[in-house]
Amino acid sequence: MDKKYYSNENSAPSIDSAFYYDGNDLGLTLNGTSASFKCWAPTASNVRLLLFKDSAAKKLCAAKQMERKEKGVWFFSGSYEGCSYYQYEISFGAEIFKVADIWHTVASPDSVASQIAVIEKSEYKNPFKETDYSKAVIYEMHIRDWSRTVNPSSTGKFLEAADPKIISHLKELGVTHVQILPMFDYAQKNSDLSYNWGYNPFHYNVPEGRYVSQGYTDGIQAVKEMQQMVKSFHDAGIAVIMDVVYNHTDGTQNNSLYDMTVPKYFYRLNSEGGYSNGSGCGNEIATNHKMVKKYVIDSLKHWMKDFHINGFRFDLMGVQEQETMSEIFYELKKIDPCVMVYGEPWTGGECAVKNGCSASVACGKNCGVGAFNDDFRDAIKGSEFGGFAKGHVQGIFCDSEIEKGLLGATGKNNRNPSGIPSLSIHYVECHDNYTLFDKLAISYLEKISYSGNLFEAIGNVGLEKVKRQDILAAAYIILAQGTPFINGGQEFLRTKQGNENSYNSSDEINQISLEFKTRYSDVFNAYKGLIAFRRKNPDSFGSKTDCLAKTISPGLTKYTAGNFCIYFNATDSSAKIDSAGFANSIEVLSGKPEQKNFVPDTVDAKSFVIFKKLD
Repeated sequence: MDKKYYSNENSAPSIDSAFYYDGNDLGLTLNGTSASFKCWAPTASNVRLLLFKDSAAKKLCAAKQMERKEKGVWFFSGSYEGCSYYQYEISFGAEIFKVADIWHTVASPDSVASQIAVIEKSEYKNPFKETDYSKAVIYEMHIRDWSRTVNPSSTGKFLEAADPKIISHLKELGVTHVQILPMFDYAQKNSDLSYNWGYNPFHYNVPEGRYVSQGYTDGIQAVKEMQQMVKSFHDAGIAVIMDVVYNHTDGTQNNSLYDMTVPKYFYRLNSEGGYSNGSGCGNEIATNHKMVKKYVIDSLKHWMKDFHINGFRFDLMGVQEQETMSEIFYELKKIDPCVMVYGEPWTGGECAVKNGCSASVACGKNCGVGAFNDDFRDAIKGSEFGGFAKGHVQGIFCDSEIEKGLLGATGKNNRNPSGIPSLSIHYVECHDNYTLFDKLAISYLEKISYSGNLFEAIGNVGLEKVKRQDILAAAYIILAQGTPFINGGQEFLRTKQGNENSYNSSDEINQISLEFKTRYSDVFNAYKGLIAFRRKNPDSFGSKTDCLAKTISPGLTKYTAGNFCIYFNATDSSAKIDSAGFANSIEVLSGKPEQKNFVPDTVDAKSFVIFKKLD
């Protein structure tokens, strides 16, 4: 193939300069029995519109020559011959690709072809009415993991993930948002029923087909089922955050819709002309290219407007430029002032990005792009990288990082230089790495890895110690200034049997069992009580900048926030504390915060006490 059809890092600025298209009508515009189709393919030698009767794009009913217009846009307008699906046949000299429309938002199963249909508009809804992220409590979910709580043989369905049984649990726990692992169409075919988290994007603008009722052929059905899931959460007062992966695609060249539309333009390249690999997955998306940035922002707006998504968690946000993330925030805030935008402030490998978003970004007073605080995470339970490590709750004290984390301040990796505590996303467990229970149980065994039943391995004595460590870890993140985040099942000792990277492991490893909620109700009640206490006292626990955190002795921390003083004791012994000036304490472990008319003068090992100031 003639290299003149390929983009490279030298030609991308020329493409941006000559062919940037600022219109909002790329893809399909439907008008009764006629339609207009616009395909942005500035380096193509020719583009034809292929019309099909069937979703598998086997029955061609017409082929239409598209006309090259300004800014690299190929255009056709007219009758679509009563057909239901279409592809673009894009030529680059002698090489020809047949692809779905990357700008359109409805597709056949596996995104083989785009569908001649549009999504019916409805009024946007967000049950979360705060612009301050710290008023949220975020709960991470994977559709398949949770579907199996209501259907043990499920391979994951939109309609099961918002089952009343699941929503009842979330409401009882008290979370405000669910953050759902990737839901766009990923590379696995619908016929492939094996497990995957979904960090292998294929088409960014359409729902993942494996989460739709099995055997569907109509792309509008996929749209409606995902919309219904979101609506079910909204009706319960729970906002929905979408985990997005605009940092790489599953494949490149013939395995990428984006490469087959504008070869190599959507990706950053290295000095040899190959794909830079800042994602660690073989490529990285070039949001520094103007039309790529436009595509990503248009895609995000689509998910908000058409599906009522209320926020976005950016996977490997460090692959995007800081400027890009700021622009994304400003654009989405125009749709919803209460939208949440945050992500992982790192890359997955050596990255070609310039000024990558490796930290939070202030975008005005008390708002902006949030970032996961791995410094606080590592201080509490031990690092996840560079070898197995213990943290504060296991007795390896990291007092200065604990102080900074409690205040929502930036730590050694400088994740929150914004000075806005709410932009620090606090967590000790997510889908990646060990579950909190597994990490603590392996630590208790004095091992660096383990595969099997960790409850049996640690026994009853170990279980009681791990429970105390787990609840203490939760108290740090839930009561800190900043925005708390917990992983689904963390609140009842979820285990993955020692598997620290379960992205394609079995359902047996990944599935959620609500039986744990009953079995470990003491842990669940502690999480429930902590969340209720935080949400009941937003003037004390949120994004305050006048709080104090002080190390009394190694492992013992005094934390003052608003009307409350909390002593955290990560040591193995009870510790004397100063209760002068306090007449009441708050008990949260029962699941319902309750004010007591006494104050203890000690705090138990691996525990915390909450004092309330005199009125």
